[in-house]
Amino acid sequence: MYFNVGKDFIMSEYLEFQRYGRNKSTLVNSKYISSGEYRKKFDKITNNADLSRLLYSKAKEMLIHRSGTLYEDMYWIDSEKVDIITREINSFEEEQILYSESINRAIVGNNNVIAMHTHPCSMPPSIADFNSVEEHNYQLGIVLGHDGKVFCYRSSEKITKLMYDLYFADSYKKLHDEYLAQYEALKKLSETYDIEFWEVI
Repeated sequence: MYFNVGKDFIMSEYLEFQRYGRNKSTLVNSKYISSGEYRKKFDKITNNADLSRLLYSKAKEMLIHRSGTLYEDMYWIDSEKVDIITREINSFEEEQILYSESINRAIVGNNNVIAMHTHPCSMPPSIADFNSVEEHNYQLGIVLGHDGKVFCYRSSEKITKLMYDLYFADSYKKLHDEYLAQYEALKKLSETYDIEFWEVI
């Protein structure tokens, strides 16, 4: 017997299958992200208590939602109004967020945007993340690693992927570790280009 259940249902089932099939390397420690230690990281991002609470609340939701998957969630938050501008929590693209027309319309012209998204493999901000901050004139970008790491970043200058790849390759030759090589490459780029990033500890 055949039932036409529709594309949305199939994709929903696929997402749940991946989630509960569990990609062990991207599982979130829900006990840690519910802890006071993790919560306090968001108090260090802003001195606005309401904004800190909103950032933490959405961070926790996104991480629990994407635990055990390679999919990302993203929220765009108005830091002045302390309000959610828009969100993407149904992405079917692994390790990336695609900007729809409705997202672009929602954020255009707003200089108070904090863009916060998950990184399933818990890497630092990518060069694409930095360039997105620069392109959209975000006030701040926040990356949430599934391992509990939180990175903040800013950019006022675009960096080509070729330039980043050169720095990364040089760092990887010495360190032989993708995470450390990316961190070191970004650190070196920040000495020359108008970008900055830091881990919130």
